[in-house]
Amino acid sequence: MMFFNHQDQYSLCVKCGKCRPVCPVFHELNEEGASPRGKISLVQALLENKVEPSRRTKRFLSECLLCAACVAVCPNEVRTDLLVLSVRESLADYAGNKLMETALIKGVFSKTDISFKLGFAVEQAIGRKIESGSGMFYRLPSNRILPELKSAKFSISKKNTHTHKTKTGFFLGCLIDFVNHDIAEDTITLLEATGKTPFIPRDQACCGLPALSMGDRRQAAKQAKAVMALFDTAETVVTACGSCGSMMKNYYPVLFDDPQDKENALKFAAKIKDIAEVLEPDMFQNTGHSSGLTTYHDPCHLKRGMGVAKKPRTLIRAAGYEIAEMQSPDRCCGLGGAFTIKHRTLSSAITKEKTDDISSTTAATVATGCPGCMANISAMLIEQGRLQVKVVHTVRLLVTALKKNTAV
Repeated sequence: MMFFNHQDQYSLCVKCGKCRPVCPVFHELNEEGASPRGKISLVQALLENKVEPSRRTKRFLSECLLCAACVAVCPNEVRTDLLVLSVRESLADYAGNKLMETALIKGVFSKTDISFKLGFAVEQAIGRKIESGSGMFYRLPSNRILPELKSAKFSISKKNTHTHKTKTGFFLGCLIDFVNHDIAEDTITLLEATGKTPFIPRDQACCGLPALSMGDRRQAAKQAKAVMALFDTAETVVTACGSCGSMMKNYYPVLFDDPQDKENALKFAAKIKDIAEVLEPDMFQNTGHSSGLTTYHDPCHLKRGMGVAKKPRTLIRAAGYEIAEMQSPDRCCGLGGAFTIKHRTLSSAITKEKTDDISSTTAATVATGCPGCMANISAMLIEQGRLQVKVVHTVRLLVTALKKNTAV
C-alpha cells in the first residue's frame, strides 16, 4: 500500500538535472539510474506499468541515502525522498524483504534491548579494540569498525535520574541510549543550564526510521505510536540526533492512514526540537574558551530535515571555538542507516569523500549533531589511520566551554 500521492510529485519533475551534481550516489556511480531524476523516472515507469516490479528495480531504489540534497535544490520541490520511501514499501510487499532486511526490521530495531546486548557480547568476544580521538571502537572479523556498545541502556541505568514526567521530554534514540551516554549527559547538562528539567522515559525504543527506510511502514507506524505515547504529556520533545528528530518531525505525519492517528502525529511533530534550537548563544559568551580549530559536518536530516544548520555554528562560535568550514559541509557522510550495510563499498566511497574534505580544513576536531554521522566518520578516519582527529557531538564542545565558564 502506498502512502504518498506519487503522480502529483513525479509529474512535477521537469528533468532539469539540478539534482545530479548534489547527489552523493550519482557522484560515485555516474549513471543516470543512480541520480534522483533517474529514480523518479523509474517510479513513474513502475506506476504506469511500463516496468515490472522486481528485485532489480528494488535494488535501484535502495541505492538512495534519503539525504534529501536533491529536494533542497529542486526548483519544483519534488519530494524524491517520499517517492522512494513509498515505492520501497510497495516493492517490499511485492518481492518481500530479504532475510537481512527482515532481521534488521523485526529483530535489531524492534527488539533493541536484546539485539544490542547481543552486539555488546559479540564486540567483547571477537572484536579488536581500537583507541582513537573519538573514543573506543572495535574492529570485527568482517573488518567493519563499530563504536563500543555499552553493557546497558542509558535510559534504564543508574545514570538516568530523570524519569519523572516534566514538560520537556528527551528522546535519546538507539545510539545515544546504547553507545553515546556522554551525549545524553551533556544534553541533560545543557537543558538544566537553561532551567529545564528533562524527562527521560526508561522504556525508550527505536524511532522507526530504519523500518521505514527499508519499506516497512507498518512497523515504523507501530514504533512511532509507542514513542508518541511515552511523551504524551510533554510540551517539547528534545533530541540530540538529527535522524531521530527528522523522523519524528517530518515522517511521523505521513505514516498513518487513520485521520486521528495522523492528527496525533502532526501534534507530536510540532513538539520536536533539536537541542541546538533550545539553547541561546549568550549561555556561552565570555567563556574565553578556545581549543584549536574545529570543523562542522551538517547531518542531512538535521539540516534538510529539521532546518537546523546556522544555530549549531552560532553556538560553537559563541563558546569560543573557531570553525574552519569544509568545502561541502552538508554533503552526506554515506551512512544512510541500512544503506551502509546493503551497499558497503558505495557507502565507504562516499564517506571517504567526507573525511578527505575534513582533512583539507586541517581541523583537529569535527563537530556534528548526529551520533550516526559521528560513528560513521570516526570509523573511516580510523580506517585511514587518522586516529588523532576527534569527532564529537556539538553538545560536547558546548558543555566543555560551559564548565570552564562556571569554574571561573
